[in-house]
Amino acid sequence: MLGLTMTMLRPDRGVFPNGMTYARLGEGPKTLLWLASGSKGPMLAMMTRAIRPFVAHGYGVCLVSMRPNMPPGHTLEGMAEDYAALIEAEFDGRVDLVIGHSTGGMIGFCLAAGHPDRFGHIAIAGAGLWSDRSDRANLEPARLLVAGRTREAGDLIARLLLPNIRLPGVAAVLGALLARAALAEHTAEDLLVSAEATHAFDPQHVLPSIGVPLLLVAGENDVWFTPQAVTQAAQLIPNCTLRLYAKTNHFGAITSPRFAADTLDFIRQHRQTPA
Repeated sequence: MLGLTMTMLRPDRGVFPNGMTYARLGEGPKTLLWLASGSKGPMLAMMTRAIRPFVAHGYGVCLVSMRPNMPPGHTLEGMAEDYAALIEAEFDGRVDLVIGHSTGGMIGFCLAAGHPDRFGHIAIAGAGLWSDRSDRANLEPARLLVAGRTREAGDLIARLLLPNIRLPGVAAVLGALLARAALAEHTAEDLLVSAEATHAFDPQHVLPSIGVPLLLVAGENDVWFTPQAVTQAAQLIPNCTLRLYAKTNHFGAITSPRFAADTLDFIRQHRQTPA
């Protein structure tokens, strides 16, 4: 598939027949499906740091983005169905581990509730109950992107991620980069569909129906999901292990060395638990 060292992972990129883009890293015998916001560019570069420990522990990792051209009203449950069908078609019906982050984590909740037979274990980072704060960080930028107001969308995300920036020029450059990254793989319309799906998500219906053990990780400085929102989500899941990382933001939760260590420990503790 690819040659790699632990200092440099070279992804094998492609597109599945259903249009979902992917990046494969590692050749281990165990399969890890990463429900990703992106499988190339800045997002892949960021996630490579998080992936490396799993490759070292024998996983072949496949980052897979949401399918393109989603119809208006496509729900998180529908996106979970997309991934479940992909596992059936491309991974012989089952993967060893599923990891979801951010919107991928929200989709992971639905996958765990509706298709627990498709994986051995599941870990989710940077996801929880939705709130007005979440809408400001996700739904409002998506609406701006659809309206063609790319710079405003980027500026909004930059202010949310780094509220203490005092240099307008730095914020403007960062905002432009963030907006460009958001549009690297998905159309503005697809980003809006996913944002509206997370806005409409009903945790009271989905989370209590998750019947498998689930690891939920979040950073205490997450601007998308507050510790309270994540803790409330964990309380709704019957068998949830919660880890909150101090002084850590939305992306730091998944890229922290603690995440891989906690996930691998979680798998060891639940090795005998049937999916």
